[in-house]
Amino acid sequence: RQGGLNGTLSLDGMDVSMEVLRITAPEDNLNALTMNPTIQAYKKLEEVHITRSNIPNLGTHFFWGLNKLEILNLSQNNITQPLDHNFRGLYNLRELYLDDNKIYSLPSGTFRYLTNLVILSIQRNRMHEMMPRVFQQLEKLKVLKLSGNSLVKLNPEIFKDIEALTVFECRGCAFEEMDSEIYSLVPYLIHLDLSDNNISHLNAKEFQYLTDLKSLNLDGNRISAIPADLFSKQSQLTALSLARNSLNELSPMSFVNLKSIVELDLSFNKLEHVDATLLKPVEYTLERLVLSGNHIPIGEIRDLLRKNQVLKVLEIADCGLQEITESVLPEKLSVLSLAGNYLTKLSPDVLPQSLAELDLSRNHFRGLEEEIMQRIETMSKLKLDSNPWTCDLCHIRPLLLRANRTEIYSLKCASPYHYENKLLGTLHRSQLNWCTAPIYTSSNENSFLTVDDGKIGIIAAGASVALLVLIIFSILAAFLYSKRHAAKYYTHEEKRTDERESIFENQSPLFGEELSFKFPMDTGEKKVAIATIDEIKNHALSNGT
Repeated sequence: RQGGLNGTLSLDGMDVSMEVLRITAPEDNLNALTMNPTIQAYKKLEEVHITRSNIPNLGTHFFWGLNKLEILNLSQNNITQPLDHNFRGLYNLRELYLDDNKIYSLPSGTFRYLTNLVILSIQRNRMHEMMPRVFQQLEKLKVLKLSGNSLVKLNPEIFKDIEALTVFECRGCAFEEMDSEIYSLVPYLIHLDLSDNNISHLNAKEFQYLTDLKSLNLDGNRISAIPADLFSKQSQLTALSLARNSLNELSPMSFVNLKSIVELDLSFNKLEHVDATLLKPVEYTLERLVLSGNHIPIGEIRDLLRKNQVLKVLEIADCGLQEITESVLPEKLSVLSLAGNYLTKLSPDVLPQSLAELDLSRNHFRGLEEEIMQRIETMSKLKLDSNPWTCDLCHIRPLLLRANRTEIYSLKCASPYHYENKLLGTLHRSQLNWCTAPIYTSSNENSFLTVDDGKIGIIAAGASVALLVLIIFSILAAFLYSKRHAAKYYTHEEKRTDERESIFENQSPLFGEELSFKFPMDTGEKKVAIATIDEIKNHALSNGT
């Protein structure tokens, strides 16, 4: 297990009566071994596991004589092309694992000497096609795993020799479609996994031959619609996953024939509305429902679950929910995920008494009230991480009282800024401030000011009020001054007009024997220019006097 072995595989000194052989290495110190026939001396071997050893090939008749060998695991090596003679003599072998090698092709009849083989796993290799009759003589094969090979398309001919197959997995095989003839050749399939392919269309008769099917995984494809009769023959189906597809609506008839369904995963599709009768055919059997990642209104979720009698697990994470109202959650629910929503509060009245596991992570909770804490503190599993906890006495006091519980101790404060990222369990009540009234911002409508931040807010508010009063006073003063100046101006103008009229009405001072210089004087700030006699005469003559 320490790794670093190099050269030819040597078993010198090992007990010849051993039944299990394991040779492996850590990822950072792989072995570099080549095989040799010395293993043939260990006739009682029942299991051989040689992994992470960079074995390039298996050699001719390498396992000859190991009649008791039932499990052969050669995963995580560098094998490129197994041939039929590599497995000659292993007629009792039941399980063969060749995962994570560099196999690029398998000739027809590669496994023809493994007549009792039940499980064959060739996952995550480099195969792009499979030759017809590659599984020749594997009449007892029950489990075939080909996931992680870019096969694109499978020839139905390769399934003609494995009619007894009950489990077929080909995740990530780049399929765009499956030839329905394949299903007619393996009618006893119980488990079918075609996840993470490129399938976009399903024919209404796609699975008509798979009447024994109990588990079907179609998640991670591009399916946009489910034909109403797609599952018409799958009355024994107990688990169905349609997660991570492009479903935007589901017909009320989609699951009408799934009379045995226990688990249904519709997560991360594009569902925004669901018919209230969608789950009516499965209301007495459905125990686990996953709707996460679909923005279905809470009212429609309530209507969808209203008559469910046996639902135990409900996942409605990442659904954009802002509240959970009463009568939404079924009364027998034991596991609930509300992670990744926009919840800021939760009433204990909405939670069923049977609830034992609750996930409230990645919401907008800043604190939890004592009532809800009393309701959830006894649950066997509780997740509260990744919420913007405000570490003041107004918000986290009920949490702080229960900080000895691991999942509460490790919660991180988001505010005030001097406690950011600090573990809640490391805080003491005496360190915390009270809080002020809530303020609302565009980024988070439920944010609160703490006392420290409140002081800054009060100072800023006071300054704003003072500035406003000063502005109003300045405007009022300017207004009064302008009115006074205008009144004074018009008074002076009236006096000057009267003076001018008096001068021209009484002309004796200008032409009499004695010139009078007693002009009326303005006692104000205005100055009056004094004209000479000649200027006055000239002015008088020019006016015709």
